[in-house]
Amino acid sequence: MSDAHGVLICANPFSGSGPNGRLAEALVGELSGRGFEARLLWGLEEREAALSDPGLAEWCRCVVVAGGDGSIGAVINEMGRAGALPGVLPGAGGPGVALATLPIGNENLFAKHYGFTGDVVALADAIEAGRTRRVDLGRVSSPGEDSQGYLFTLMAGVGFDAEVVHRMDRWRSTHKGLRRVSRASYFPRVVSSAWGYGYPRLRVEADGEAFTGTHLFVFNLPEYGGGFELAPPGCCGDDGLLDWVMFDRPGVLPLLGCAWSVLRGKHLHRRDVQHGRTKCLTIRSDSEAAVQPPAQPPVQVDGDPAGVLPVDVRVDERVQLELLIT
Repeated sequence: MSDAHGVLICANPFSGSGPNGRLAEALVGELSGRGFEARLLWGLEEREAALSDPGLAEWCRCVVVAGGDGSIGAVINEMGRAGALPGVLPGAGGPGVALATLPIGNENLFAKHYGFTGDVVALADAIEAGRTRRVDLGRVSSPGEDSQGYLFTLMAGVGFDAEVVHRMDRWRSTHKGLRRVSRASYFPRVVSSAWGYGYPRLRVEADGEAFTGTHLFVFNLPEYGGGFELAPPGCCGDDGLLDWVMFDRPGVLPLLGCAWSVLRGKHLHRRDVQHGRTKCLTIRSDSEAAVQPPAQPPVQVDGDPAGVLPVDVRVDERVQLELLIT
């Protein structure tokens, strides 16, 4: 880790009211008392400008994301575009800047997995100690564009859950700006998606084999929102592999049946569920309609929209994440 004494705290303004805002400010005070130059950034433009600084690694010891999983994903993608992630291949990235998180969002699955808490003293201790590890990032991209698209830390989804994410994104965007999102905000979008989604077929190719189904989940880390444990055993973020699970049957009742199986930890034993582990998946719509084809199935990464099919999903072999150890 760099010996620099600058720390960027990139805070989500929609998670920054009341106690959350005071928590981010408390971290600034704790770091300043230890001789660090801590900058708290709330604005998107200010954050992008700071992360795109060519000399970032020279003065910045660590980037702290004060927010949830969506905020972490946004910051990591901005760092990737700015060359602030460490490269695996020569010329693929820059010297890299360490990343940590202060979890204050709706979902904090990344923080839970890697042991980050809201204890600002413990986080300041970790920044001062400066121990880091390299972990994998996944990437969703259009076919043939391996260095473009969206980086993700947790997972990518195609099908029903991505439809929920896309509907949520449309709901939260208004002519006045962005609505504040809570966990309860998802319920109407889940219900409308269950009855309004068309459940188109997906075709997945991995390691020379082809599979078809309706809902696909691709995991870099085993956590999933809502407490559902979908990923196969052994899924981890530093093995150079992605774990995938695909549910075959369309419709509301099969969806409820799959959810019940997941809650009981039995879904991987169902005959209509396929799963595997690979470096790369190619995902297409399996629709053969030639006239007025249905809309392409949606894609999401870490709870944010990531376009529609077709896509490739892979472990990024160009860059990794330099993660602070707590």
